[in-house]
Amino acid sequence: MSLTGEGDHPGTVETAPIVLDGEHLTLAQLARIARDPRVEIDCAPEALARVERGRAKIEEMTARYREAYDRLERGQEAHPVLDYGVTTGFGEFKNIPIHPDQLGQLQRNILLSHAVGVGENADAEDTANYFPAEVVRAALAIRLNAFLKGHSGVRPALVEAVRRMIVRGIVPRVPIRGSVGSSGDLCPLAHLFVVLLGEGKYAVARTPEDLASRARPTREGLSAFEEDLGVPSPGVEAKEGLALTNGANFSAAILALAVHDGEIAAETADTAAALSLEAVCGCARALDPKIHAARGHPGAIASAARMRDLLAGSRLLDGAGAVQDVYSLRCAPQVHGAARDALAHAREVALREINAATDNPLFFPDAAEEPWDAQFRANWPDGYDGTLRASFSAGNFHGEPVGFAADYLAIGFAELANISERRTQMLLDGHHNRGLPANLIPWAGVNSGFMIAQYCAAGIVSENKVLCHPASVDSIPTSANSEDHNAMATIAARKLRTVLGNLQAVLAIELLVVAQAVEWRVAKRLNRGAQSAEAQGSAEDHASLIAAAQKRSAAYDRELELFRDVTAPERREEIAAHLGQGTSTAYRAVRAAVPPLLADRRLDEDVRAVRGALERGSLLEAVRATP
Repeated sequence: MSLTGEGDHPGTVETAPIVLDGEHLTLAQLARIARDPRVEIDCAPEALARVERGRAKIEEMTARYREAYDRLERGQEAHPVLDYGVTTGFGEFKNIPIHPDQLGQLQRNILLSHAVGVGENADAEDTANYFPAEVVRAALAIRLNAFLKGHSGVRPALVEAVRRMIVRGIVPRVPIRGSVGSSGDLCPLAHLFVVLLGEGKYAVARTPEDLASRARPTREGLSAFEEDLGVPSPGVEAKEGLALTNGANFSAAILALAVHDGEIAAETADTAAALSLEAVCGCARALDPKIHAARGHPGAIASAARMRDLLAGSRLLDGAGAVQDVYSLRCAPQVHGAARDALAHAREVALREINAATDNPLFFPDAAEEPWDAQFRANWPDGYDGTLRASFSAGNFHGEPVGFAADYLAIGFAELANISERRTQMLLDGHHNRGLPANLIPWAGVNSGFMIAQYCAAGIVSENKVLCHPASVDSIPTSANSEDHNAMATIAARKLRTVLGNLQAVLAIELLVVAQAVEWRVAKRLNRGAQSAEAQGSAEDHASLIAAAQKRSAAYDRELELFRDVTAPERREEIAAHLGQGTSTAYRAVRAAVPPLLADRRLDEDVRAVRGALERGSLLEAVRATP
């Protein structure tokens, strides 16, 4: 059965459909789904067949339960089989049998009762209270993919409804706080799917620009939802409310998107470090492949290789004739490489998780063998037959793997930001940047140049250090101690997302600074006779001070004219010609976003422009495309 119908998507589709089968969703595909409502999604026929078989198991189980319950009500002997969350209550109420007529109400109630999240404040219209739209869409896609494994017991109609929510751009409002990351992200997932009952508010996003908007209109009510869905809402029936809420999907969504974006940031960090090495005419020897092979860490080997590729053909490297550079340059492959290795581990976890069955309970309709615990039937109490239980109640919902990976990756991102900020400071420090002007600005003193850009980076990396306290080492019991160990995976993931954003900002600042630094370096090479304004002597008496100030003023004027001339747009290729084959492209990309700093101006927009090119991946794409 195809779940794609005419008119499913009101917009223009610009990419090929993504076919989900519960097994092969990639991080790149997930990012496309999360960030572009125009992307079509279909479900593999074999996956839909698994869904149907899983649902048949639920129907069979509930029918048998109703028959046994009816016999009990008639005073006849019967032993209704209790399957957690299907024929029993949840959490603390796991041993309470539910009347057959109330199995559907039980599932509706789990959505309603669990929708209790909170945000930053009490203003319902403040978007800071809710997960970004891309995270919500990613969570929808992961939950849909989990259903297609066939272990959740949901109806095909519910699968179709979730698919339509994605392709028709329905983005429920989901508060950012309320999950402990075990039993899945119960609270966020309840908010995600309570719209199926006509509850909660949601937006409709047709384009990437709609997703990015901070002032999206919201809709609510069942009639509006069904109009936007394009079909009647299937509501929820036996097992489905639990299936919709059980899984660490918000945690996994944030981790997966962070890995996808973090790989771009890590490679951009290599690019920034390579440019910084050129700006101070640094030592190429530290990138020798023999060094990194001798230690053997894959990330460091890859980072050093990437920097060598970027720097091929440089006319600035080794120009200082120094023996070695500061750690932020000399050890860049080792530090960047450690972050790359953290990314590699997090990628494995994220890929497993976005293709995982994380419900409780799970169903295995195609399994021929008895459950493993059947070997202990001699221990079963009178009247109990465990083989009659169709469900497998366990702990795949526990977010510990995601929490660990998110905490570890946050440390890797923070270190990429830490070392980047140190390179920025080094480039601005007239005592350590090998002859470049302090703060890289003409008319120093009157102008502050990039001084406060470094302050900004310093504040950001200090914030990261606080955020890198691991969330996954914490736990607090819930549900009357029946759920006595929790992962805090969603907290770890949310912190990770913040640290990643901070890293992107710090790298943008380094790129902004280093573009100016290489311009100064080339300017000085092209004008070797020019004397830096800061090289002028000092004086002891008042008259000498005035004379020295006049000399400095004249020198500053010459320096400004020199820098203005060399950095004119028509001469940028002359600057780029001194750089490596990859770093020259990176330099051009920065200058395409922002002009050089000739006199003090607001820099927040400059940082934002470079950061945007970094976040979109356009800067890295340009560098990768370099012949």
